[in-house]
Amino acid sequence: MRIAIGGVSHETNTFCAGKTELADFQRSAWQSGQGLLDAHTGVRSDLGGMIEAAARLGIEVAPTFYSSTQPYGTISREAFERLRDELIGGLRAVLPVDAVCLAMHGAGVAEGADDFEGALLREVRALVGPDVPIVVTLDLHGNITQRMVDNSNVLLGCHLYPHTDMYERGIEAVELAQRIVNGEIRPVTRLAHLSMLAQAAATAIHPARSINEHCAEWESGPGVVDATFFHGFPYTDTPDVGITVVVTTNGDEDLAERAAKDVARRVWELRDDFRQELPKPDEAIRQALDTDGGPVVIAETSDNPGGGAAGDGTHLLKAMLAANLSDAAFGFIYDVETVEQAHAAGVSSTIVARVGGKTDALHGAPADVTAYVKALTDGQFIMQSAMGRGRRVELGRTARLVVGGLDIIVASSRQQTFDPELFLLHGVDVSRYKIVALKSSQHFRAGFEPVAARIIRTDTPGATTNDFSLFPYERIPRPMWPFDEGAESRE
Repeated sequence: MRIAIGGVSHETNTFCAGKTELADFQRSAWQSGQGLLDAHTGVRSDLGGMIEAAARLGIEVAPTFYSSTQPYGTISREAFERLRDELIGGLRAVLPVDAVCLAMHGAGVAEGADDFEGALLREVRALVGPDVPIVVTLDLHGNITQRMVDNSNVLLGCHLYPHTDMYERGIEAVELAQRIVNGEIRPVTRLAHLSMLAQAAATAIHPARSINEHCAEWESGPGVVDATFFHGFPYTDTPDVGITVVVTTNGDEDLAERAAKDVARRVWELRDDFRQELPKPDEAIRQALDTDGGPVVIAETSDNPGGGAAGDGTHLLKAMLAANLSDAAFGFIYDVETVEQAHAAGVSSTIVARVGGKTDALHGAPADVTAYVKALTDGQFIMQSAMGRGRRVELGRTARLVVGGLDIIVASSRQQTFDPELFLLHGVDVSRYKIVALKSSQHFRAGFEPVAARIIRTDTPGATTNDFSLFPYERIPRPMWPFDEGAESRE
């Protein structure tokens, strides 16, 4: 058996001022052939899982093309067309194959293609024909569409947030593709859509945990291949935005319909439980100082580069500076200018810098500091947390600055912080600190929950704030919860 693997992945925040360009993808991940296999073998990612499963099952892998980049604004038309051509060209070059397994996201938006993944899958289906199984792994923050369903055989969203199960979903994708080819299952998929936007909800706690448990109950019964609760990506102003439930059964259309509607009703019943009131920075710092032990992790969810935000916001940073903290660290601020200033000055020098605040006014003005340059690095390390273990991270040149009792890490690349390895790279052992601040919504939990005495999330002005009323939505379907009283479940 021979299975093609590849994909294109992007989480698009349409409220970002700029576009995601072709060069962004090319700088981040632009892989084909053996290069694709080398980049993902042994990595806890969906493609890593596909490669592992194929090797175990004796399936030949035909690598096509894969690209991804950091979440940001709408994908440019040039980037979309080139990504489409590379994916289709890579797949055409390895035909014939028995099945296709693709790693995608589900919340991509491009110029001329609101449904980025649906548009790509339509091209893939047109190339391989109706009889070749297409199995797709997706992020649970995808805004899933009927076109995605119509142009694939199985859509497998990860169940967990942080996404510590992407590797397992990649394994499952290959296993299901093999079963479909062998005639063991005949997938039938149904989609239920809710007029509902949800704040970032970790799946280890209610209500997301309760809904996942409900999905698992359906999956444990006969005939259900998969039941996934997709949280959606609310920072996308398109007609397809919102929560969805996707259920796949073995040939039973009625069962798929009943299960999808049932889980969707459960989500709707729990909608008010998704509301979160998060403290502002001053209150978050006070709560951290009142906590016994450490470290206390303060996550600035509203400036999460993993959702398209600037990553150079200074609202939390300024509050920490004003609090005159000791044994505190912030990792990290995206600021190429300050990094270059620190590298030019060298270790053990003192610089007067304007940290952060370089992108826009929303995320705050620069923080003016006099800082001691403690360490300089190349920004390269290997992730160690359950989410993405084995993946090489390249932040470009970085610097550790010390301002009083606060260590501030600045980096040349815009990414969220996943695990303590970033701090260790700069000689910071987070277990010895009282407060550790970072920019992420929930993914940081995979790396920091094992070591944190407490986790506090703070909401500041930013492109991934929990306050959706601050975004100028124009194209989403209305009524929509939580904006409109007349919103109803669309299941």
